[in-house]
Amino acid sequence: MIKIPGVAAVLSALFLSAEACYAEKLTENLDISGFARVIGGYLSHSSRRFDGYTNEVSLDEQSLFAVQPSYSFNDKLSVSSQFVAHTSDDRDSGLEWAYLSYQPSSAWHLRAGKLRTPFFIYSDGYDVGYSYPWVTAPVQVYNNYLFSNFNGASASYYHSGNSLAFNLEAYYGYFKGDLFLAGTKLDIETEVENLAGIVATINRNNLSLRVSYHQAHNKTEIPNVSQLRSQLYALGYNDSASSLESSGNVYALQTSLSYDTLNSFYKAELMNIVTGFEIAPEVTGYYLMAGRVINDWTLHATYSRSEYTSVKVSNELPMPPTGNAQQDILSTAYYQVFASTPNGSLDSYTLGTRWDFRINMALKAETTLLKESQNRSGFFMNSSNESTENAYLYQVAWEWIF
Repeated sequence: MIKIPGVAAVLSALFLSAEACYAEKLTENLDISGFARVIGGYLSHSSRRFDGYTNEVSLDEQSLFAVQPSYSFNDKLSVSSQFVAHTSDDRDSGLEWAYLSYQPSSAWHLRAGKLRTPFFIYSDGYDVGYSYPWVTAPVQVYNNYLFSNFNGASASYYHSGNSLAFNLEAYYGYFKGDLFLAGTKLDIETEVENLAGIVATINRNNLSLRVSYHQAHNKTEIPNVSQLRSQLYALGYNDSASSLESSGNVYALQTSLSYDTLNSFYKAELMNIVTGFEIAPEVTGYYLMAGRVINDWTLHATYSRSEYTSVKVSNELPMPPTGNAQQDILSTAYYQVFASTPNGSLDSYTLGTRWDFRINMALKAETTLLKESQNRSGFFMNSSNESTENAYLYQVAWEWIF
C-alpha cells in the first residue's frame, strides 16, 4: 500500500511553476531559483517508525518543493527569501528564511532577518538534496536537539591567499518554534534566547576543515513536567524537582574534515551537544563517509553513530510501591519521565548511489542498516523502553534544481 497524501499537491505546484521558474531573470534585478525533491522510503520493521517511515511505501515524509526569490537593489544590497512546501506533517510549509544582505566588499558579508542556523556543513543546503550525495543526511548528526533557522544577524569575513583560504562567521539571535529530539518533532513550542555562535572554515587545496561553537539559553517549559516539578518542590523533594528543570544553557561543538578530488571524496563530521539539565542528556553524533565518482555516477558509503550519556536520576523518591498511594503516583510519574528519555546509541551503515542524468537533475538510491547497540536511542518510535531495534531503511529520490 502506497501512502501519498500531500505529494500530489507538491507535484502540481512543481509542474505549474516550472515554466515561470525556469526564467533566469524575471526583471533586471529579480532572480528566481528553486529546487524540488520526491523521495520514497520503506522501513523493514513490522511495528516501528523511523524518521516517519514504516513498513508501507511512503512518498510523504521528505518530498518538498521550494522557490527562492532574490532582489538586488544594487551591487552591495539585496534581499533573499525561501518558500518551501513540505509533504511531511513534521515540517511546516511556508517561509523558511528571509534576510537582508549587505556586502560592502568582497571580504565582508552582513545579513539580518530569518537566517539558517549554521550548525553543520550542509546547514545552508540541508533541504537541497541535490547538493549532497545522500538521500537523507545522517540523522545522528543532523536531527538532535537542533533547529534549522533563527531570527537575528550574522557577519562573515572571507580571505583567500595563494594556497589557503578561510572564512570566519559570527551570529546572534533567538529562536521560537519546533524542536527535534532524535529526529522527532516535540509537541511543545521551544523558545531559545541569546543564541550565539562562531564558525571557522579553512580550505587548503582539496582539504577543508570546519569548526564551530554555539551556545544559547533554552527557556522551554514542558507542561506536564513543570506541574510535576512544582509538586515535588512543594513536598520538599528538591533534588528530584531540580532534576526536572527544562530550562538552562545549551552548548554545541561541531567539527568536520573534508577531502575532495575530481573522482573521490571523504568526509567526517562530529557534533557534541551539552545541556544544563538532566532530562536532556549530552549527545554526541558523528559520521564517516567515502565516495567515488565515475562519469555521471556516484557511489558512496557512510557509517554514522549517535550516543547519549547516561540519564542521572535522583534517588530521593522511593521506588513504588510504598503503601502510600499519593507518593506512589508521584514517584511513578517522576521515574516515567526519565524512562522515556533516550539514553542509548544508534549505529547506521549506508550504501548509496547517485546518477546525474541531467545537468540539474539526479536520481538516488540507498540502503541503510539501523542498529541500536545499547538501550533505546529514541529514533525508533513506538518502541518499548526495554528493547533495542534493528531495521533496514530503503530510499529512492529524484532531486531537481532550477
